[in-house]
Amino acid sequence: MDVNILLRPDAIVEGQYVTLGDIFSGIDLEQSDIPVAHSPQPGRQTVLDYRWLYGIAQRHKVQWRPRTAADQIVITRASQTISIDEIADAIKDALVDHGIKPPFNVDLSGETFQIHLPVDVPAAVEITGLDVNQRTNRFIANVTTGSQTAQRRTYRMSGRYFPLAQIPVVVEPIRRGAVVRPDQVEYRNIRTERLPAGTISDIDDVVGKEALRPVKPDEPLMFRDFSNPILVRRGALVTIRLVTENMSLTARGKALEDGAKGSVIRVMNMTSNKTIQVEVVAENEVRALPAMSQ
Repeated sequence: MDVNILLRPDAIVEGQYVTLGDIFSGIDLEQSDIPVAHSPQPGRQTVLDYRWLYGIAQRHKVQWRPRTAADQIVITRASQTISIDEIADAIKDALVDHGIKPPFNVDLSGETFQIHLPVDVPAAVEITGLDVNQRTNRFIANVTTGSQTAQRRTYRMSGRYFPLAQIPVVVEPIRRGAVVRPDQVEYRNIRTERLPAGTISDIDDVVGKEALRPVKPDEPLMFRDFSNPILVRRGALVTIRLVTENMSLTARGKALEDGAKGSVIRVMNMTSNKTIQVEVVAENEVRALPAMSQ
């Protein structure tokens, strides 16, 4: 037994074979590259126990023997991985080529594994077969890796695709009564089947509007939850303007009801004590409507 020859506790190998040099340190260089076992599959491990190790040492005249029955080495095959997200992207491209119009997303929620490839194989994914049911939005795809190599593998995977709609959402909570600013809204792609009737699709229908209830981020926005901001509150003092081709008059009035921009409301002219109808044009500013004056 050579005290300079030691059993490694573990080893990471890249090739198809485990060599003596992967297992033992301190052996001759000529022996280091001798293959003694097949490597595990990429990303997998195997354990070589003391009996197997002692047999290999004797066969190749390596001066080593186990000290205890616990002597072993863990061999790990190095790998590169293809994630489920990369597979979904490849299937998405194949669905577009098949005639499915974007935007849509691909759901492989039933598939959770990763594909492990040898480190010397291109980490490319090909969709070599695709069956699509456009009525149910379901598909079955043949996912091939390691094409044109000895490590070629094909996996059969199933899932669904979901059409998307680009709709505005708020990016932060909006309190009731707040007016929505442009920097608080952006477009997001959301599954169309998750959009209730009355969903806002144009960002211009949100920006500058007043929230009628608290609004949460990243949720579809509903027309019923927004209105034009109230510029005139009931009981507020307002400036009444009457502009014609021949004259421009102003008077003070008291609002008898709330009003947003463009709303027609009733105000009391504080000079004549008459109630007239006016149009709200700005904060606490209204325009008299001569034809509607009382």
